[in-house]
Amino acid sequence: MRALLVSVLLATVAMAATEAADSPREAATALARRAARAEKLKQDAQAYLYYAEASALQPQNRKYAGKMEALRTRATRQSPPVIPKAGKSDGDATPEPEHPFVEPFDNLTEREMAQSRELKDIPALRGQSGVQSFDLTGTSRELFDKLTTAYGLEVVYDGDYPKTDAPIHYKVDPSTFHQALEYLQVATSSFIIPLSPRVMMVAKDTQQKRTELEQTISVSVPLPAISTTQELTEIAQVVRQATNVEKIAWDTSQGRIVIRDRISRVVPAVALLDQLLSYRPEVMIDVEFLQVSSSDLKNYGFHVTDRLQAYYLGQILRSATTTSGVAHLLTFGGGKTLIGLGIAEAQALFNETLTTSRSLYRAQLRSVAGQNATLHVGEKYPVMTNGYVGTVNSSQGTLFRPPPSFTFEDLGFSMKVTPYVHGMGEVTLTLETSFEVLTGQAVNDVPVIGRRAMNATVRLRDGEWAVLGGIMATTKSKASSGLAGFSQLPLLGHLFRDVSIDDEDSQVLIGIRPRLLSLPPDQIVTQRLRVGPDVRPYTRF
Repeated sequence: MRALLVSVLLATVAMAATEAADSPREAATALARRAARAEKLKQDAQAYLYYAEASALQPQNRKYAGKMEALRTRATRQSPPVIPKAGKSDGDATPEPEHPFVEPFDNLTEREMAQSRELKDIPALRGQSGVQSFDLTGTSRELFDKLTTAYGLEVVYDGDYPKTDAPIHYKVDPSTFHQALEYLQVATSSFIIPLSPRVMMVAKDTQQKRTELEQTISVSVPLPAISTTQELTEIAQVVRQATNVEKIAWDTSQGRIVIRDRISRVVPAVALLDQLLSYRPEVMIDVEFLQVSSSDLKNYGFHVTDRLQAYYLGQILRSATTTSGVAHLLTFGGGKTLIGLGIAEAQALFNETLTTSRSLYRAQLRSVAGQNATLHVGEKYPVMTNGYVGTVNSSQGTLFRPPPSFTFEDLGFSMKVTPYVHGMGEVTLTLETSFEVLTGQAVNDVPVIGRRAMNATVRLRDGEWAVLGGIMATTKSKASSGLAGFSQLPLLGHLFRDVSIDDEDSQVLIGIRPRLLSLPPDQIVTQRLRVGPDVRPYTRF
């Protein structure tokens, strides 16, 4: 008997030494076997602990983690919380702890911190490629075991999943593993939770189980540069009503929409949101302003001076004498003074001056269908809207006079255009144009602004120009000047007057052309989304 005890003791020591020398993989396998035996004996709490230790030794083995999660519910039921009994204390003295203080948080390395920040992608099953046909009869567990084995997958079951149920006849034509598992989900009223590319969990398709087991994710969807608050609000309401997502928020600082819910709701919500945001075609609108001005100045006629000058020419017959038999004539007095008058100076004028100028201004506006774009060419002018004028007499001294308030008016040319895309060929443009200038008048020190506006709707082909209208100004003036009295004579008057004729023309034309930058909605294939009924949504795996 003593020899038998010694041999048993040596065998136990050898087994312990062997277990101590086992690798983590072998130790995890041994723990998994113990967990399987405990699960058969209905010791779910003990099996959960064994699977937890095996998962800690082999973190990359998703099967151990799946088994642990499947047993969590039943293990919790078998292990109710134990409320410690209050011990006796002497007065107000605090009992000393039996163990020394241990820091609750471990010190993490920088590498561990960097790895903890990396988010994992949503697990997706990757079964063997190809199609297979099935004609099986068995319980739900038996059917899932056979299908997963055929496609090279592993399956774990939720702790509350029934182990036995009514046999089901399952027959499908050649199908991929996605199609075969989808049909089996419907046939067994179950749903699949991917744990890794090769491991999946199966649970009963109930609202409670979906809430407990289905993964919850948060997705951030970037918004396009051109989006209005009203448009985003309407899109968010459509997405919420169509997919029943619980939480959807708008991050205005970074221009993103954040959706948080279960995977079966978030995936179709994101797909629907991408389609609604990308279906607005972009349009580039080319605007050109052409200003042409011409001037013709003519000056012809005779320029006659209207002033006469007197010139002194000397004196004659002041004295006369004769010598040697010639009569001598003497004129008494001062004689005659000669005064000369200058005749009016005349100049013939035949001049003509021609001037032509052209200036071109080009601009481009980028917008999306249904959203307006504005263009302003000019300046902002301050206009007083409220002020205190006049003098105020007060015996109490100087009174405070508030400063006047101003508003800035856009002077010059302003245009607002809204494009609407009709397929690949045509675009409708709704235009609102205005031209504002100062008139030079004022009412109560407030300047009067003249405004001319034009509203139009034009439908053009892609890349086609249209002249919307223009601002045309024509000035003609004629002036004549000449010698008073003579310039009005019927025929001779042309010799005494100067004529000036000035003809000026100014035209400003506005041309516009739309160009499509992206495909219109009728050219984009709408993606079909599979969501399933509200009580049993489609699970992506």
